[in-house]
Amino acid sequence: MEHSRSLRRYWPEMLLFLIVALPWLSLIVLGSVWLWQSGVVWRWSIAAAVLALLAWPLVRTVRRRAKSEARHALADLAEPSGGWNAIERDAWSAVLQIADTATPLGFADLESLVAKARETVEVVAHRFHPETHDAWAQFTLPEFLLLTERLCRDIRREALRHIPAAGTIRLSYLLWAHRQNRRYGVMARTGWRMGFGLWRLVRAALNPLQALGQETSGAFVGKTVSALSYRVRVYATRLLVLEVGRAAIDLYAGRLVLTPEELEAARNRDTADASAAATVVRIVLVGQVNAGKSSLLNSLAQEVRGAVGPLPTTPNAAEYLVKVDGRPTASFVDTPGFDERMDSAAKLVPQAERADLILWVASAIQPARGLDRERLDEVRVWARKQLSRRTPPILLALTHVDELRPAAEWTPPYDIIAPAGAKARAIRAAMEATARALDVPATAVVPVAMPPNRAPYNLDALWARIAVELDEAKLVQFDRLRIGQKGLSLRTLAEQLGRAGRTIIKAALEA
Repeated sequence: MEHSRSLRRYWPEMLLFLIVALPWLSLIVLGSVWLWQSGVVWRWSIAAAVLALLAWPLVRTVRRRAKSEARHALADLAEPSGGWNAIERDAWSAVLQIADTATPLGFADLESLVAKARETVEVVAHRFHPETHDAWAQFTLPEFLLLTERLCRDIRREALRHIPAAGTIRLSYLLWAHRQNRRYGVMARTGWRMGFGLWRLVRAALNPLQALGQETSGAFVGKTVSALSYRVRVYATRLLVLEVGRAAIDLYAGRLVLTPEELEAARNRDTADASAAATVVRIVLVGQVNAGKSSLLNSLAQEVRGAVGPLPTTPNAAEYLVKVDGRPTASFVDTPGFDERMDSAAKLVPQAERADLILWVASAIQPARGLDRERLDEVRVWARKQLSRRTPPILLALTHVDELRPAAEWTPPYDIIAPAGAKARAIRAAMEATARALDVPATAVVPVAMPPNRAPYNLDALWARIAVELDEAKLVQFDRLRIGQKGLSLRTLAEQLGRAGRTIIKAALEA
């Protein structure tokens, strides 16, 4: 009954298709009859088989070039994200291996598509949870909902870009096609296979030579059609694996824990100064006693921010929002200086955990670097354990360069790249010695000076170096805030229970 209603409804479309297609379909029938009556069917079959054999090398060439061209076309998509850490990059390498070795999938083979997507997800999951039996299920309900939102948005965008008339295709059309396939698809495919098989048997009985030529030709025609679609299938398969892999990495890495609004709220809670902008990075100043941290902070802020003196004047870490025209706004944390008598490891690592960038301050006239190296190695040990998050970059501000020999000379600026005078050579030598002693790149060392009653030296270069690291520092901040939100907040739990209780009571009263 439903089928007859569909026929009555769509009869104009069906009739239009027959009117357009019938003349072309008749050429096949009339051509076959003519070849049969002329007695040259076998010649046509052999010629078709020979041409198909000649096309075989081209088929192999098309297949061989398809994968390399797909890699080239999707090269940008295959690049790892700049914000990924070591585990995420390792997972991406596994995704690329699947994409490189995957057999091109058919467009109608839904089960194979789902299986390949699941394989990709499970490989990524095991990189993050190698010892968990059900690694693929290690995510929360809000994360799954954010993933669903993201995938639906991406699929909608790609559908509008690549599917013709996607905006006019109604779901009812797809449901009708699905119902027809479920009702008649198996029967139609079975009938076609049986009818075509019977025709092949009759053809072989009537003229074996002709049948052999047509079978050969048909086999290679099928191969040719498959090769022509191979490029599209290779591209689509690689695209599927890369998109699923990238989404899975974001899911299992916890990058779907926070919405943009929740991330901004987390930044506001994380900022000690309520007037700070939500996107400022936290720069932690670390160094020995009398290294010049507070003096450097005051010079960077162009005002007195921290106390300055010959004794340790920062008993506890103090955070200051620094806003200077023409400079990036940042939150500077002035930490207590350390010396041989102070065990600051318990305080230093927690500050590093909350840092987006570490500005290590070392005095150029301090001959002993052992204590700096010891404390810096403590930070590095902590950093090596942070596989699930990015660790803050480290810059080194080399202070008191104005007091290097010859001490009486101080006529900046100095050319540190190609030093000519004794003072410039002394500054360059101090930078290289400090970089070797602390095992930091020479490019991360910036010489500065804040001589009394004189203009500060080289702060522009330090600000420029900080600006270079800002993008990395913001990625560190994102990871820090993301991981910090994973713990269960009792206040949040109480609010959720309260709202759930009110909803249940309201529903009960209305019932």
